[in-house]
Amino acid sequence: MSVILVTGSSTGIGQETALHMARKGHDVYAAVRSPETATELKALIAAEDLPVSVITLDLVDPDSIVTAVAEIMARSGRIDALVNNAGIGGGRAVEETPMHEVREIFETNYFGNVNVLRAVTPIMRQQKSGRIVTVGSLAGRVVMGCHAHYSASKWAMEGLSEALAQEMAEFNVKVAIIEPGCVLTPIWGKGSLPTEPSPYLKSLQRLGRFFEFGLRRPAMPTDVASAIEHAIESDKPHFRYPVGPDALESVAARAKVSDDDWIEANCLQGEAFSDRWLELVGVDYYRD
Repeated sequence: MSVILVTGSSTGIGQETALHMARKGHDVYAAVRSPETATELKALIAAEDLPVSVITLDLVDPDSIVTAVAEIMARSGRIDALVNNAGIGGGRAVEETPMHEVREIFETNYFGNVNVLRAVTPIMRQQKSGRIVTVGSLAGRVVMGCHAHYSASKWAMEGLSEALAQEMAEFNVKVAIIEPGCVLTPIWGKGSLPTEPSPYLKSLQRLGRFFEFGLRRPAMPTDVASAIEHAIESDKPHFRYPVGPDALESVAARAKVSDDDWIEANCLQGEAFSDRWLELVGVDYYRD
């Protein structure tokens, strides 16, 4: 039995991962910003009498991170696996994104996760064992217009994870990053469309069409939880785990061509773009 910390556990991928790993017999700490509002999570834990403790952890509050990790250590004495899952979305053209929104995305998706790592890596280093799993995104590998800052935050976690894997190797700590495409979670109900007319309407429509097609055949939170399980439990975990048909198809297509060819393809407009995407990916995302 391992002691596992899962951030962002109130809904979606984090919730499913916390429950899934507890069902496997692990001792799980499900971290949420506000335990008093995590009623669904608590009900599911109680219904199955699972070994899950709900604790407070807010990625943008460094003190809450320190307190949460100290609580786990006081109660369990170790942390065997960290699932860095918590994060926020966001997407519009670079020109149109206010700096306060850019900072909010990075404060949560990058700096917040870094603060969790800074609290947990010394423990794993001293234990000389552990697993660190970050829930990234397909957007950390394949970028689309009007999705720049979210993608940049996920690319940042990709780079950090590569470096961290090398740093922690001598301490028997393995690092993995999960790269889901469209996953059917409540996050899709949290966004909103721009209210002002945009000169980048074509890029916004292309992005929206990608999501629309992806949600016709989405990955489920259980699929992501299974990938996380493999990253934690396998003797030979992968470093990257694309999850979902759109993630697998897009990553494979990106690997077929050079950087210049990929950018050229994605800068095409209208039917020329749709034709090239079909040629590269093998699936027609952009036409019914």
